[in-house]
Amino acid sequence: MPAPESPVPPRDATGPATTATPDAPATPVTVDGVRRVHVSEDWLATVVGLAVVAVGLLGLIPEGLVP
Repeated sequence: MPAPESPVPPRDATGPATTATPDAPATPVTVDGVRRVHVSEDWLATVVGLAVVAVGLLGLIPEGLVP
């Protein structure tokens, strides 16, 4: 199983990590820019989890699916 890829590009000896594509200029990768994505994923997971709990408490999930 291959190792997962890091969202942050590797640093080279000349300076900080950058993201560059043929269409866009290189921009430095910041901690805030990377962290912002993780906060959004955490909040999405929290909302989905609370929705599942609410649906279960309301009895909308059949008995066979709830252990």
